[in-house]
Order: sequence, then C-alpha cells, then structure tokens
Amino acid sequence: MATSISGPATRTVAATPGSPRAAAPALDELRPLWRRPVTWAWTALFVVALVVPFLISDYDLFKATRVLTVAIAVAGLNLLIGRAGQISAGHGALYGLGAYTAMILVKELGWGWPLAVLAAVIVSGAAGWLIGLPALRVRGLNLGLLTIAIAAIFPLLLSRFEGITGGTIGLQLAGSPITPPGGLALTPEQFQFLLLVVVLAVVLVLLRNLTTGPLGRAVEALRVNPLMARSEGVDVNRLTLTMFGISSAVAGLGGALGGLVLASTVPDSYSMFFSLTLLSACVVGGSRTWAGSLVGAAFIVYLPDVISQHIGSTTGGQWSQLVYAVALLLTLFFLPAGVAGGAGRLVTRLTGGPRRRSKA
Repeated sequence: MATSISGPATRTVAATPGSPRAAAPALDELRPLWRRPVTWAWTALFVVALVVPFLISDYDLFKATRVLTVAIAVAGLNLLIGRAGQISAGHGALYGLGAYTAMILVKELGWGWPLAVLAAVIVSGAAGWLIGLPALRVRGLNLGLLTIAIAAIFPLLLSRFEGITGGTIGLQLAGSPITPPGGLALTPEQFQFLLLVVVLAVVLVLLRNLTTGPLGRAVEALRVNPLMARSEGVDVNRLTLTMFGISSAVAGLGGALGGLVLASTVPDSYSMFFSLTLLSACVVGGSRTWAGSLVGAAFIVYLPDVISQHIGSTTGGQWSQLVYAVALLLTLFFLPAGVAGGAGRLVTRLTGGPRRRSKA
C-alpha cells in the first residue's frame, strides 16, 4: 500500500507493479539519520564553513557568499527539475524579482532587511505559481521555451519601469543593510557569510524533508509519469503549481539576499544568459542531488574568474560562455547525474554500498 496526495485529503491506494510508488525505500534511508554517511559529510562541511570566514580575505569571502546565494536559487531549481520533472529556464528572472523586491522595500520604503527578504520570498513564490499555470497545459520543450521568453522579457521590464526599478542604472544602497547585531565581534562580510551558510542549510533540510514521505512519493510520481500519478489519486495540477511556487520562492530568497549583500541591482545582472547559467549549474552539479546545488553554484561563480586570470578580462566573458556550453554537453553525455551525483555513485562503489538514487 502507498499513500497518495489527493486534494486536501490523504487517502491510501495500492501501488501497482512498476509504478513510481512501488519502489522499496533505499537501505540507507532505513538507518537512523545520525548513522548515515551523508549526514556526517554534511555536518563536517557545515563545521568547516563556520571556520572559513576567519581564514580568508574579504574578497574571497565575498565570492564565497555569492556562491551561497546562487546555491539557494539552484536548490530551488533542483526541486523543480530534478524532483518534480518540470522544465524552467527562467529562474534568473525570479532570482532578480526577489532582489528587486527586497531592494525597493529597503531603499524606497525603509523596511528592515528581514521583512524585505520575507516579502521578496512571497512575491517570487506568487510569480512562480502564476508561471506554473501554463505548465498545466504545456510540458517539455514548449514549457522550456515559455520560461526562456520570461527570462528574456524580465530585464526589458526592469528597464521600462524606470520610476520603480531605477531603469538601466538599477538600484543602489550606500552599503549592505545586512550587518552584525551589536555585541557580535564580526565584520559585515563574516556575518553575511555565516548567515548565508545557515540559510542554505535550512533551505536544503526543508527541501529534502519536503521530498520525503507521502508528499515526496507524490512528487516522484509526478516526475516519472503524471498520468499514472493522476490515476493513483495525486492532484497533479495542484502539486505542479505548488512545486513551481516553492521553487520560485526559494530562488527569490537567494536573489533577495544576494541583492542586499551586494547593495546593488541592475537589469543586466538578471538577463536570459543568467537564467541559462543557473540551468547549467543545476545540470552540471546534479539536478537530483542537493549537494549539486552547491557544486553547480561554485562552478558558475568561480569559472569567469579562473578564465579571466588565464586568458584576460577582455575575452574572458566570451570564453566563459563557451566553457559553460562545453561543460553542459560533457555532463549530459558522461555524467548524467551531475558532478555531485557521479561522485556519490563513485563513493558508493568504492565502499561497496548498495546502489541507490542520490539525495545528498
């Protein structure tokens, strides 16, 4: 028997052989949480992250903070693409919507940054829910083209509504409003990094919990076969809109924090290319692994710097685009599970553990 989400009620239906719900839980998931290797790996990474801001320069800390804000957005994209099986090439627009919402509320209305970030999450989630409406009728390539169109239009709208968004010059603050509370012996850069570490950790835990249990099985059924999911009692339309809304809200969270840390937003920062870059981060890192969001974010943040150092700043941007494309193709052909997913499978083989779908 398997549990199915059907409207507001939860009922029980039989899992038919070969259906998305018929798979037995992985052996690793039957262990207590504290005995799972992935738990210890994430804990070690979290502890290291708490020490990092005291060991590196402010510039390196700023770049690392940028990785964390992008990783939050990529985690939301992983939920939508890797878990729910929905295509989106427009999450850069939702990231930008979160950034602009937070900046407008802080700069023009004088809101505190926590409330501004919360409002940005709500606005981005609502926008994502609306974008999800066409997904109820179109899927696959057509849905991808629709989201690309949204990504292309978004910076044009930002430039058009100059009175609200600042037009082509965007919005700037005198400094980041995200500063350490009194009594904390931290620099603003250290506080921002540590805050983003905690936020990313909370986001990943919440998203992972969201994709386990009855709701997780419904999401998996939606990804594998929407028609079969509907036949098993899953409210496919509502679940699709929910996934779009949550994924977009998470992207808006990353954008809001990223914009406030940078204290600047300009339309060119949220172009269609940025949306495609987020998509490449999702694929290269691994759309079905939560660790992939961090790997993919590091890839797209540090790659331009690495290329500029070796080639030069004048042509570095063009080479970055080429490397993004090549990395995407190589990943699709040789590492379909992404870098993090491939690494997880390699570790499993080396340790002799059971092969399983990676959820790290």
